[in-house]
Amino acid sequence: MLINLQDMLRYAAEKNVAVPSFNVYNVESVQAVWQAAQKKESPIIIAFGESYDSHMPIESAAALIQSYVRDARLPVVLHLDHCRSQRNILRALRAGFTSVMFDASAKPLAENIEDTKAIVRLAHDLHVSVEGELGYMNEEDGTGSVVPGTGYTTVTAARQYAEESGVDALAIAIGNAHGIYKGTPSLDLDRLDDIRKAVAVPLVLHGSSGIPVPLLQEAIRRGIRKINVNTEVSTTGIQAARDFLASHMDPNTRFEKMTKAAETAMSQVVETYMDICALKK
Repeated sequence: MLINLQDMLRYAAEKNVAVPSFNVYNVESVQAVWQAAQKKESPIIIAFGESYDSHMPIESAAALIQSYVRDARLPVVLHLDHCRSQRNILRALRAGFTSVMFDASAKPLAENIEDTKAIVRLAHDLHVSVEGELGYMNEEDGTGSVVPGTGYTTVTAARQYAEESGVDALAIAIGNAHGIYKGTPSLDLDRLDDIRKAVAVPLVLHGSSGIPVPLLQEAIRRGIRKINVNTEVSTTGIQAARDFLASHMDPNTRFEKMTKAAETAMSQVVETYMDICALKK
């Protein structure tokens, strides 16, 4: 069943766990996530990024995902990830997304707050949740770099943003990064503690792929309620496709068999992150 992000993260807070959010962009990625969720009987956030609109229209992604989850018993959030365009937010609302992330983090704080407030008003009228972001991270595709100690979310800004914008969840920057980490990931857990005490909304960690499991689970124990996972699932699918092609040189090899091999491998990674978020060893 489809629920909004606010309800999902209320469940996570009650259980003192996080709910994983997995990016999808085609049939195979949707099936990889959904099969894992059914196997684990795990609540799930299925996210479609604004940047994927050129691969599959937002409306088509919504229809595809809804065809899998609409009548299921498992709670599912259909989430629009990293959206900077109000027009695309409106498209997602019309298409049936139950949560949207409006990313105005590159703007000055006051402008970020005002723009986000407008989105919150639109979304809340439809019982749709809104996630916002504060602080600098590199680009969603992994380009750019994070310099340790710079661009982090401040406690003062987090408090003001959470109180004035009306968001239902806040993505923070505490040393996390999109894509493959160029060094050993290090999270500022003391900053996380301070932000958690300063704001009343659930906290979100982007760029979770590659963070050591003990560190990621400690962040969850300290109040992270949603983690975003993309890179590790995607790179696993790529490697599975390469392995399949290397061992299937017959010119009659079918494309769909390769994608099924990738889907199976991706689903196993999804299961692993479900266990991580549930604080299982």
